Amino acid sequence: MYGQALPKAFCRNLNVEKLAIITSGKGNWKVNVSKSNRDSVFFEKGWGDFVRQHDLEVGDIVVFEHIGKMHFNAFVFDFTACEKEFDKDLERRNEGSARVCNNMEAIKTNAGSSCQHRDPYFVITMKHTNTPVYRHSHVRVPIEFWKSNGLNEKTSVILRDPSDNNWSVELKFYKKGSKCCVLMNKGWKQFYESNKLKIGDVCTFELNYNPKGSSIASMSVHILPAPIDLS
Repeated sequence: MYGQALPKAFCRNLNVEKLAIITSGKGNWKVNVSKSNRDSVFFEKGWGDFVRQHDLEVGDIVVFEHIGKMHFNAFVFDFTACEKEFDKDLERRNEGSARVCNNMEAIKTNAGSSCQHRDPYFVITMKHTNTPVYRHSHVRVPIEFWKSNGLNEKTSVILRDPSDNNWSVELKFYKKGSKCCVLMNKGWKQFYESNKLKIGDVCTFELNYNPKGSSIASMSVHILPAPIDLS
């Protein structure tokens, strides 16, 4: 039987049921769950389909976020620790008040262990629109993340980089017809250049201070460099 064991430490506080729902950027999967006499918990029937649909290979990493009962969000990374892209709706996967480990290297080296963090986050892989050469360099903030975390009351964010330097960046809501977006723009160029970011780098934006009544929030930015091309 094709299955996947879950880390025992993670399962100690899990109320194990016979069916799990796993949600990723590609949809929802129903997966049967079993428990051995040694208290090991396994994903079984349905897990193979998840593996095939996500083109999982040796070296890939799947990070599970437990969101209640036997419901999980799944984030799939390749061997470079860059999140895999499956479709044009990639950004929807990062919307909402999800949580992630703030150390991506830990994910690479401890892929079998559980991962918890207190603060909501979203993840962006640096692309052309994030670079200073783009006319209006910016970071697009997922709309649901913006709404669910009260950022609709904010006009700017303080970004703390890995060197503990703070950068003030404008947060702005735009609407055109039925389409809308939220951008971190003015000030982002300076953050990008000072941290020597480049296309392919992965940035985790972790919301760690969001006082009510204030127009400013604070985020820590964790940076995972893109892999070096040795070819």
